[in-house]
Amino acid sequence: MVLDEKLFEELFYKYYDRVYSGLIAKKCPPEVAQDLTQITFIKIWQYRSSFSFEIKPEIQIFRKARQVFIDWLRKEAHQRKLIDEMNKVSQSLKYSNIEITDTLKTAINQLPEKRKVVFSMAYIDGYSNKEIAEKLGISIKTVNAHIVQALKQLRKLLAFLIVMQIISS
Repeated sequence: MVLDEKLFEELFYKYYDRVYSGLIAKKCPPEVAQDLTQITFIKIWQYRSSFSFEIKPEIQIFRKARQVFIDWLRKEAHQRKLIDEMNKVSQSLKYSNIEITDTLKTAINQLPEKRKVVFSMAYIDGYSNKEIAEKLGISIKTVNAHIVQALKQLRKLLAFLIVMQIISS
């Protein structure tokens, strides 16, 4: 015998409030308890062919509600774990960005004075090579040479500083 629509409707109206109250008693938020109660009855309907008339309907309904509740708890725990992991990664990225910025500032400060000025004007202040040449009274080729040398030196310094940070961590 299969659970028919009429009997399902009777069971729904008879047990809906009790299932909902049971979920509330388990400290389920009201909106969630309502959703889980609906899911419970949806699952009972979906698997109506396995509904047994040898076992009290009340037992089967509450067993299904318990399964739905446990599934929800597992999903919640998994989502909380994911959120915690994402927060940890986010914090570590913020920390890494601060470290990278500090390392870059340290490396720039180790450049020879003229090279540091040219590099800062180009990459920090956003001046073009022509503007830098005019402001400093040097040729564009000299500006280019300073920038090329600064980049080479910064690559080496950054590589060294990063290795030192890794070693000291």
